[in-house]
Amino acid sequence: MPTTLFALLAREAAGSRRDIFLAVLVSAAANTAILVIINNAAAALGKGAPDLRDVGLFLVALALYVLGLRYTFDSATRIFEQMLATIRIRLMAQIGHAELMALQKVGRARIFQAITQDLVIISESQGLLVAAAHSAVMVTCTGLYVLTLSMPAFLIIVGVIGAGVLLYLSRMAELNRLITASTTEEIGFIGMMSDLIDGVKEVKLSHARREALLAEIRSIAVRLRDIKMQTTSVYNSTALFSQSFFYMLLGLIVFALPSLVTGFAQHAPEMVATVLFIFGPLSTVITAVPAISKADRAAGSLIALEGEVSRMVTVPESIQPPAPLPFRRTLTCKAIEFSYPGEAGETFHIGPIDLTIRQGEITMFVGGNGSGKTTLLKVMAGLYPALAGALLIDGKPVAPGRRPNLRELFGGIFSDFHLFSKLYGVTPDTDAIAAHLDRMRIADKVGYDDGFTTRDLSTGQRKRVAMLVTLLEDRPVLVFDEWAAEQDPEFRHYFYEELLPELKAAGKTLLIATHDDRYFGVADLVVKMEMGVVASTRRRKAMA
Repeated sequence: MPTTLFALLAREAAGSRRDIFLAVLVSAAANTAILVIINNAAAALGKGAPDLRDVGLFLVALALYVLGLRYTFDSATRIFEQMLATIRIRLMAQIGHAELMALQKVGRARIFQAITQDLVIISESQGLLVAAAHSAVMVTCTGLYVLTLSMPAFLIIVGVIGAGVLLYLSRMAELNRLITASTTEEIGFIGMMSDLIDGVKEVKLSHARREALLAEIRSIAVRLRDIKMQTTSVYNSTALFSQSFFYMLLGLIVFALPSLVTGFAQHAPEMVATVLFIFGPLSTVITAVPAISKADRAAGSLIALEGEVSRMVTVPESIQPPAPLPFRRTLTCKAIEFSYPGEAGETFHIGPIDLTIRQGEITMFVGGNGSGKTTLLKVMAGLYPALAGALLIDGKPVAPGRRPNLRELFGGIFSDFHLFSKLYGVTPDTDAIAAHLDRMRIADKVGYDDGFTTRDLSTGQRKRVAMLVTLLEDRPVLVFDEWAAEQDPEFRHYFYEELLPELKAAGKTLLIATHDDRYFGVADLVVKMEMGVVASTRRRKAMA
């Protein structure tokens, strides 16, 4: 029983289910009426021409069957697709509001699995679900017809079918277990595939890395193959059992029931016709079960992910844009601490950090890779919540509920930046865009026409396009995390000696993570990081 899928439907489409249920009942009852009318008409053929009343009833029943089933399928499609669109939009909104650190723990593979596979599986199941529901109701109505012919035969047939259903359900439990295992392996395979594609440069540079990565991918692929084969084997054996069971039921009706039930022989033709009639609907129910079970698993995975992501929104963000915090003098870290799990299971920790940034100054953060520069900048920008200590703006602590307002102060480019296809949240100014493209010396590489004409650029060129976006956003505090690392010497000189002083003159507060010691003289303050703490600070007057 797809209880999770039904729970999802109950939650998302509660107001529309009654009409569909009534349409299914009418259509299934009409289908059963067709069987009864045909059986009665066939029994009366020896008495003369068909009764026109039976012809009329047959046509009415046929019309009700067709119209009811058509309405059911159309309504189900509308309800399912509306439900999935709502979930898709809501999940994306929750991801947009979720804490960065928590979202990184979930991982892209699981989110992509939900959006690209789980939602598709549920969408594709709606036709089978409606057909199975219609067939199940029709089998029930047909059973009531059998009851009117012979109660003892009805009880025997129901008992035999019940035993078959129990055997079938035991096989389905095994099938569901295999489907769950298959989904887990598929998520792992997607993650490994992302590693291979995203890290193709590193893979090509190391034969050992490539072989180790491909070996693990092969291992997952083999496990996935074995589970898929086992799943198919269980499904095929279950389907074969169900087919054989129908023939056994026909044999029971023809060979056994006439001897077991007094007076049954006169109803044997109707019984055989009835079993043959329900063969199609029962086959529909049986063949739909694996796909519906898979959709039920997908619904469970989707509900679990949505619940997990919703818990990541520790600070609800309103529809109205939060106003930036007033910032006129200082941004202060007071005993700030932050930790997160590293790749090998160890914990990376920064702090306690005490540091004051003055408004309108250039502050450079220096230190080796892994010293904590980027992590500290993300805490200061409100992307990571401090685990201890406090951030102060102009001497006033930033409350947890005010972190969205803190983030509105910040713009810039982190080392793991993403370049969007168009200017979201920024009113495009054609002249300003053209001027900035010239200024970044990439006007010959990319343009803007309701979106950037290409993102197929080198990392350095994409960083220049990202700089264009940052300049158009015009935030008070700008973060540049190793921005100049992929720039040529000439443009690197332009960044440090011309662009940064120009932004400072415009009143911007600039936070720069860098290794370019040649340009430390541009900074008002140089902060050296080591092992997650501030090792030293030097102001301009002390640098000669």
